[in-house]
Amino acid sequence: MAKNDKILIDGIIDDRVDLKIPSNKRDEAFEYFSFEQTLKDYDLSTDEIKYGSVDGRNDGGIDGFYIIVNGHLLSDPQSFKWPRSGSVLEVWIITCKHHDTFKQAPLDNLAASMVEILDFTIDSPNLKGDYSEQVIKFRENLKLAYRKVSPRLSQFSINFCYASRGSTEELGDSIVSRSKQITQIAKDSFGNCSSEFLFHGASELIELHRKSPNFSLELPFKEDLSSGERYIVLVDLEDYYNFISDSGKLRRYLFDSNVRDFMGLNRVNEDIRETLLDSDSPDFWLLNNGVTILATGASVIGKSIQIQDIQIVNGLQTSESIFRHFQNGGNDPKNRSVLVKVIVSSNEKVRDTIIRATNNQTTVELASLHATDKIQRDIEDVLKRNDLYYERRTNFYKNQGLSSDLLITPLYIASGFVNLILKSADQASRLKSRFMRSESSYEKVFSQTTDLNVWPKIAFILKSTDSFLETVRPVGARGGERFLKSKRQFLSFLTISRLLETFNFSIADVVQFDLNKYTNDELRFSWDLMESLNSESDYRPKMQKSYLNKLCIKASEEWKTRDVKRIVKGKQVDVKYKKIKKAKLKEGKKVTMEFAMQVHMVLPPQPWKPGVDREIMDKLNCTRSEYFDAVKLLIDEGLRNEQKNGVVYDMEGNVISFDPERVDEETLKLKS
Repeated sequence: MAKNDKILIDGIIDDRVDLKIPSNKRDEAFEYFSFEQTLKDYDLSTDEIKYGSVDGRNDGGIDGFYIIVNGHLLSDPQSFKWPRSGSVLEVWIITCKHHDTFKQAPLDNLAASMVEILDFTIDSPNLKGDYSEQVIKFRENLKLAYRKVSPRLSQFSINFCYASRGSTEELGDSIVSRSKQITQIAKDSFGNCSSEFLFHGASELIELHRKSPNFSLELPFKEDLSSGERYIVLVDLEDYYNFISDSGKLRRYLFDSNVRDFMGLNRVNEDIRETLLDSDSPDFWLLNNGVTILATGASVIGKSIQIQDIQIVNGLQTSESIFRHFQNGGNDPKNRSVLVKVIVSSNEKVRDTIIRATNNQTTVELASLHATDKIQRDIEDVLKRNDLYYERRTNFYKNQGLSSDLLITPLYIASGFVNLILKSADQASRLKSRFMRSESSYEKVFSQTTDLNVWPKIAFILKSTDSFLETVRPVGARGGERFLKSKRQFLSFLTISRLLETFNFSIADVVQFDLNKYTNDELRFSWDLMESLNSESDYRPKMQKSYLNKLCIKASEEWKTRDVKRIVKGKQVDVKYKKIKKAKLKEGKKVTMEFAMQVHMVLPPQPWKPGVDREIMDKLNCTRSEYFDAVKLLIDEGLRNEQKNGVVYDMEGNVISFDPERVDEETLKLKS
């Protein structure tokens, strides 16, 4: 290692601490930086990087735990788009130490943990090690992912990384030996698994840091047709592969504006794969719709086109199929071509229209197109006028190097709306991105009729609350993103209600609220009340309705805040949450998961009407027993909820919705 590399790393961490990326604590800034650089090829968002952090007490030597399926982070198994075939499962287990050397103790701890964490014959409650709830959750997610994709698994790897500020040139033999033992544990645990152990010292981290996303590239072509700033080119398949890859890795950042994820080898992609493998097939571009690239500039020089600010907005399935073909050793002896359209435009509305149009030509879940909605662009504009940047397109502003303090994600601000406007801090605390799949839930939050001026107020309130929570959060995993998610909504709702002197404040009240009154002193006052409730011996706070009720009742008693009945007897907001529950697949199950997913695809949203079972049985030509076994499996998997007499319950037994045509709103019993 060059002796100045550690100085450079320390300078980078100093800058991160100043920008609070992710906080002003040096060890946390170094850990986040290490995760970010190690996983750079996946272009993960800030929230995704934070999600994988499990550092803290009883972490088993694991600081970062990331499960990646077909290049996409698995964070919410229930809403994840599981590929139908051709699955690639990658696991990254990262240890970070803000030391200036590599030490053996962290690897000893990690090796001991891996022996049982990767042994799926051991149920989590029977593990000998004392592991945190987060580590157990990620282990369960890995078990679920492995089970779901194993019938169609084409690649499986478990990768380890140890990051520090030390020099990899000074690794001791015992440390290298222990790293080899850890990779062998992974290989022995799974017969089809490859494993690699990386050491990232100061030099390696700096080298990764300097590797910036390249959005301006040159694309060779055979033939071209142009009109103004519109180009159509025929490109050799191998040249296109080189264009979208870097050192054998897909440049995923080029696809940020593409609304679809790669779906594995479904029927269309299977056809693409077969065409690529058959060198005697007609030229590829004759059988394929091709690729559409949006750019801010392009110029043809000879037989190549130089493209600036590349975004591949249509053709992800084609692109990833071509990438996989060559990555897996395929060739193209007849130099076939793919058709590429290049459209130059700097107008954001025009670009968004093109994105929506090109992705609407085939079946796409409508919710996945929301990034281009007018309301999303409007929120981006109104936040920008308030010096905040809305990441409606993943990593768009992050890749410009803006501080995380200035970045707002759709899920983050949606949770604030559910909390402050819909008065449901409990659901806001556990809001998942899958709520955008429901048009009714999405429109309830992102309504075009809502006063736009409420969004900067919500963003400021949440960011100010997070800033205060940084001063009281515990060290380690207990003080991570989960702490912020579980506290920010209750604390902000409690404080705003007290300052407005009512729990039943309106959108107009929030819009007109003087943000200068929302101070750390006011937040401290509310925090003390929350802590007094949490310390009561007969109660432990949880992210659920009962906690919100008790909190508001206590506040109304001590502060005389009005309209507490609005919370205690308020209607449940229809922004659904489904708790992950361990899958139960017992021997002798009458139905397979594949059949259960067929049922899932044709089942309507809950609450179901009477007779829905007969409709599904007719559609799928199955028996009544098969149908109910499939529904039971879907409930066990957390994909559907328990329903009885028109009322739908979550895993904790809380009512989340009911059929108003059949059920009395007050008694929740069937109408007579």
